[in-house]
Amino acid sequence: MRQENPPPIGVTQGQYGFSPGHARVGSWDLARRDAHLAFKYWVVAESLEAHGLSGRLVDVGCGSGLLQQYLATRGWLQTVGVEPSGESNGREALGLEVFNESVADFLKRPGSEGGFDVAVANHVIEHCYDPAAFVAELRRLLRSGGHALVATPNIGGLSMRWKSFASRFGLKSRPYRHLDYPKHLMLFDRRGLGRLLGSAGFEVLEVATCTRLSRNSSKRPRQFGSWDRLGLGDNMLAVARKPLA
Repeated sequence: MRQENPPPIGVTQGQYGFSPGHARVGSWDLARRDAHLAFKYWVVAESLEAHGLSGRLVDVGCGSGLLQQYLATRGWLQTVGVEPSGESNGREALGLEVFNESVADFLKRPGSEGGFDVAVANHVIEHCYDPAAFVAELRRLLRSGGHALVATPNIGGLSMRWKSFASRFGLKSRPYRHLDYPKHLMLFDRRGLGRLLGSAGFEVLEVATCTRLSRNSSKRPRQFGSWDRLGLGDNMLAVARKPLA
């Protein structure tokens, strides 16, 4: 689902609100108090481990670098972040290797194109004006045989569908809030995300959903497995491989 006539980037970036929402969190130790955020990072790490991935990783759209910090606790010691918004917390406050520039500019740096084993885009693609071009950039960052991991909301999730139904018939006090307008420019279901990655030349290994049990703490995140086996979760994660040259 795509926004019609989306607002200019200055409007969407202002709504995204790095200053109040991201830079305020100084480190992973503080951010882990947010159980939902901790769960999303945990899902990324669990998926990387399940697919046996390792090596040099680039976090595209890394925000303030918290995912890099978390992955370091899971053994990922060769991470680089790219943050086009200009959010500099990861580089200045956390001392991470973060480049505050567009992916296109980052690809011009020596060793960037084809220089990574894994490229992660954690809840980024829904903010892109051109998702196909973004996925193509992820592919360029990877070596032959490298893997991309893309996490994003699942518009086909049962809860998302119910919220849309309730909004349409005036049953929600804040209708369509779940679509997160205007920040989310495009939302995908499992088929659409897999098709997008496949059209960019990736071999799609998995497209799964992930749902956090609401009573979970950030210390021991767990999934609602029965829900996700049916692909009904509102969060979605795809893993795809760049074919060997």
